[in-house]
Amino acid sequence: MSYRLEVAFNLRHAGSLTELRDEVMLIAENYGCEHSYIDIEFQGRRRTVMRNHVVMILYFPEDPKRVINFLNFIKKNRQLYIESIGFDNCTFTLLYASKLYLNMMDKYKKKEYLENKKNIKNEDFKKIIKAIS
Repeated sequence: MSYRLEVAFNLRHAGSLTELRDEVMLIAENYGCEHSYIDIEFQGRRRTVMRNHVVMILYFPEDPKRVINFLNFIKKNRQLYIESIGFDNCTFTLLYASKLYLNMMDKYKKKEYLENKKNIKNEDFKKIIKAIS
């Protein structure tokens, strides 16, 4: 039972990959990150690079205060953005998805997310969604 955050940044706009990555990982650990890993997404069409991003997947404990404090840090840094936030409790519940993330999703899952987004009743989930806005 933990919150799963996907934090991304564009490699074309970031000055140094290792410095930014290490800074985010250090801050995440200070806010109680339990587990993390990095994924590099690279998409292109013919000879044109469409997407060249580093995505950091971070797992936080069930305490929403830690997640909200970390989100406030991410919002201050213009190079970073939140792609998605979810809660994993045997079944994954997507709480927030950015527009870019929604465009990459399967159409069926996108429709399901938009319908479920209106029906969130858990107060902790609402606090986290409000912190992003």
